[in-house]
Amino acid sequence: MKTIVKIFTGVSLIGLIFSCNKEDKLNYTLQNYDTFVPGAIDEWITKNLTDPYNIEVVYRYQRNMHDINKNISPADESKVIPQMDIVKKGFLEVYNKIGGATFIKTYTPKQFALFGSGDYDPDGSVKGGTADGGRRITLYGLNGLNETNPNSVIGNLQVIHHEFTHILNQNRFIPVDFEKVCIGDYYSNWTAQENTQAAARALGFITPYARKSVGEDFAETLSHLIVKGQLFYDSYAYASGATAYSKFKQKEIIVRDYMIKYFNIDVTQLQMEFQRVMEEEYKSTEFKLPTLMTNNYVGWLDWDYRNSWAINKQISAKQKDILNPILDELGGWTTKTLQFRITSSTKAILNITFGDNSNTYSAAYDFTITKQADNSFKFVISATQGTGGAYDNAKIDWVVEDVTPLINYLGNTAFVLDWHIPLKNVTQQEYLKYVDFKDSKDPNAIILGQIIERKF
Repeated sequence: MKTIVKIFTGVSLIGLIFSCNKEDKLNYTLQNYDTFVPGAIDEWITKNLTDPYNIEVVYRYQRNMHDINKNISPADESKVIPQMDIVKKGFLEVYNKIGGATFIKTYTPKQFALFGSGDYDPDGSVKGGTADGGRRITLYGLNGLNETNPNSVIGNLQVIHHEFTHILNQNRFIPVDFEKVCIGDYYSNWTAQENTQAAARALGFITPYARKSVGEDFAETLSHLIVKGQLFYDSYAYASGATAYSKFKQKEIIVRDYMIKYFNIDVTQLQMEFQRVMEEEYKSTEFKLPTLMTNNYVGWLDWDYRNSWAINKQISAKQKDILNPILDELGGWTTKTLQFRITSSTKAILNITFGDNSNTYSAAYDFTITKQADNSFKFVISATQGTGGAYDNAKIDWVVEDVTPLINYLGNTAFVLDWHIPLKNVTQQEYLKYVDFKDSKDPNAIILGQIIERKF
């Protein structure tokens, strides 16, 4: 029986071999159905990105470049050049100028993949971008980009700078001290209802998303410092309360040290160059003083030009005329400080301290801030004043006498707010430091002040 089976199997194999040798002609022609021909978009990419930076841009739909379990729409081809021009001007050229050619060649991603819609997760969150393997940045939501709207451009660039930070972290690890600042407060389920903006902020996170992990926290911190700017960051930190403020500033120090230590890049220089690009290329007013004032990012101004910051500054005759009565003395007491504290977009406090070597007293006046149609500002003393010691001292006759010229001038004048030194001329040391209140009717009448970072 075994012999019969073996014989049958052998015969079958022989038959199979002979049948495989038959030649069946297939009446079929293989065709390449991809009729794509490189055009103007590809020429632009080659000229502006591939040749100078060795960067490839994948904008034709590639399903294998996103989660295959999700349906994500292709990029609108009309958005490709505007998007990559934003990448070039607001990211590559910024880092190229500050970090240099070697940095760009070493660390910038070699591929950008573009998709039209967002990458939606089951928890309701939407990814704006991802960084993969230290070499690719994938950008989603391209079809919603409005390249003519500076705010849309800033939002887009925040994603790009965030994702690039991940690439930097993949090359140089995040310092262990960064995690220690908020250790125990990271929350992977960051979209949970309880992780509100206020809750994350109180713990020292710049956004709820920053709370997801140490890596996201680091990327959000650096990208916000660059894209939103220093005054935004400082204001946000201060308004978050004393405990959170300390954490924000610790993170900033670590991030700045990281960029200097590993890449020899100064974050302040990045901020200055990013602001220049946004203002010159996209006509953004985000960093202009009227906007900063409206958003309450300016904070406190030191108007005491006796201090060292004013030694090499030209103080206008008008400023001396209205401030000298206060700075010379108050009722025989030495004037110690003179500050104009902007506490909100509609309120400011004139705060004066005076006394002797053993005693210090305060006088305070509330002002209402009104923004005019032409973007000028008026500062009118409020009808209702605060209560307590400083406000009581403000009612003393000899204090009122010396402060009245300033109060009247502020209330009767429309001021144009501007940086004392234009961005194109400012040094890193004087960046975001000095503010002019310019009399709209007299260009020579200026109140110059130094921004004081608010601290606890």
